[in-house]
Amino acid sequence: MADGKKGETKYYIIISLILGIMVLSLSLFFIFNEYFTGNDLDFEACRQSILLRANAPELKPDLLLDVRLSTFKDSFPLKCKTQVIEIDEKKVEDISKIIGDTMAECWALFDNGDVNAFPSDAYGLNSVCVPCARIHLTEEAKEKIGEKGIDIESALKDGRMTNEYSYWTYLNNSGKKFPAFIPGSGNPFDLGGESFNIVSDVSGIYSIFNRLTGVKGGDVRISDVTLPKIYDISKGDLLISYGVTVSSEDGGAFGDYIPYLFYFQTGQSPEPFDEIKKQYFSEVFTFWHNSAFCETWEGIPA
Repeated sequence: MADGKKGETKYYIIISLILGIMVLSLSLFFIFNEYFTGNDLDFEACRQSILLRANAPELKPDLLLDVRLSTFKDSFPLKCKTQVIEIDEKKVEDISKIIGDTMAECWALFDNGDVNAFPSDAYGLNSVCVPCARIHLTEEAKEKIGEKGIDIESALKDGRMTNEYSYWTYLNNSGKKFPAFIPGSGNPFDLGGESFNIVSDVSGIYSIFNRLTGVKGGDVRISDVTLPKIYDISKGDLLISYGVTVSSEDGGAFGDYIPYLFYFQTGQSPEPFDEIKKQYFSEVFTFWHNSAFCETWEGIPA
């Protein structure tokens, strides 16, 4: 009888353990799905890959000609997937806030422009862009919005991120080094245009100011950039992206890089992917320190 009772005890212990594991698994599943969505996981994976690359070393000698000898930044994949945000007729009333929140999130991914995850060209400048999010309107949402479209400039400048400040204030003041829409505190983007446009032939000469170091540099040419004021329902999805111009120079006004935030509609005219190929940034007295707006794209498009 004693052996039988021992067997029954072991049996109940095993059953209790199995049930305990099942309960724990179900609890973890509920908590995980309740508090962490797929977008949260994508955001965190992207964030961690950015920080990993930002902390990867680069070797830059202190020479008359600034040259990057080697880098580990491009040894790690950038795990940033473009977030697809679909706006239906139920979300139309909140679309201005959704646009503002999405841009703020894109800027926050890169620590408000305070970390650099991208290597420079070995001898000069390089530029990289990452598509953070694509906002898509359903046909029902388009009908509800009508031809007036959505005023993006107003959403950023007048829309409130909190009671204390607007999205515009956050995006241009949260970074310790540079603003989002005034790259290098130099030539501000014009948010009042009909479309995304880069005008290289009327570029002005500006001084770059790093707010963190207090260093001010000069003799850099920055093209004029126009961003669309209105989200036009007839011109395709709105693509919100992070861009950065990276220098092989070590330190100085750049802090090695200048970040910026931008957006365009995929169906606009002129063709946006032709616009980003135009020269955007150059140093006046050199022949090799220049770059297009986006020379390469990284991330996982969607």
